[in-house]
Amino acid sequence: MAHARMPLLRWILLPGLDGSGRLFDRFLAELDDIDAVVVRYPDDPAADLDAYAKHAATAVGDAPRCLVIAESFSGPVALRLQHLDARVEAIVLVASFVRRPHPLLCFLPVSMIAALARLAAFQPLLRIFCLGRDAPEESVVALRSVVRALPATVLSSRLALLRSLDESAALRSTRVRVLYLRARHDRLVRGSLSIDVSNATLFREVVIDGPHFLLQARPSACREAIVDWAEQGENGRE
Repeated sequence: MAHARMPLLRWILLPGLDGSGRLFDRFLAELDDIDAVVVRYPDDPAADLDAYAKHAATAVGDAPRCLVIAESFSGPVALRLQHLDARVEAIVLVASFVRRPHPLLCFLPVSMIAALARLAAFQPLLRIFCLGRDAPEESVVALRSVVRALPATVLSSRLALLRSLDESAALRSTRVRVLYLRARHDRLVRGSLSIDVSNATLFREVVIDGPHFLLQARPSACREAIVDWAEQGENGRE
């Protein structure tokens, strides 16, 4: 498969709830000569979605064009980023959401959910809820490490942002093409983004047979889906 145009399009990788960017290693290994930059969010409990978007904007650098790949928590951040930088030409939302992703965020205190997240950072539970039963040991260990390294105040503040989240209007008014990679066996995010799409010509959904952490569990399938979709957009520009 040819990728002659891909180096001109910088891929900006936005992390999930951990914000560390440390979980992209398996996906990065699949990218070959693609120009990719990993964003790492500061551990700032006062940060809101706009602050995360402004921080992510610095990763675009001198690239003339970029594609934003937003994992889970970062979906709403990507939708705000497109309004900060006109060089954002496309967005990939990976197992992401624009509304509160799970009912527990409504019924339980954020502090309790944060505590449960830390308690759940045991390898069997991480396989069941996050990575799949066939996940390599190193992926499970890496996820366990980033969950436990995230300061409790930061984890709670990010969960609080999700509790009242509603970025559906941002998705409906998007000016760029959007690819939604939906995990078939997602145990953490409920529902589909298609109900919040107003312009079907700009939106495409691809279902990948994997768990919530798709880029970690199915990196090759994700890369293939993104490249195929991006090249279709490139061909449409000609």
